[in-house]
Amino acid sequence: MKYKKIPKKIEEQLNGITRSQDGCKILELERNKQYSLAYGELEVGEKSKEHKMEMQELYYIIQGRGKITVNKEEKELEKGDVIVIPENAVQKLENIGKEALRFLMIVNPPYDPEKEQILE
Repeated sequence: MKYKKIPKKIEEQLNGITRSQDGCKILELERNKQYSLAYGELEVGEKSKEHKMEMQELYYIIQGRGKITVNKEEKELEKGDVIVIPENAVQKLENIGKEALRFLMIVNPPYDPEKEQILE
């Protein structure tokens, strides 16, 4: 068994962290051979860069409202929504709400920046 305590005030952990290649604030919470788990955040009006990854992603929205575009198909997201993004899908996430958009990401296999391509 492996146990790890997630900070209650995760936003404090994000202070000073640089943005990911696609523009989101990211804090990796767990990584193993099968998957990685990360917390992500976009402030009001922010959006990620269009990109694609060789890994499958699952997003779980924990706060706010967003719009995700996957292979030119758009979907609005809100707290409690889950979306699965297939590998090699062209994607972009935008905060369209009035508060920070906060989400968890499960990436399978684990996130590898060498397997992410920024398209803009």
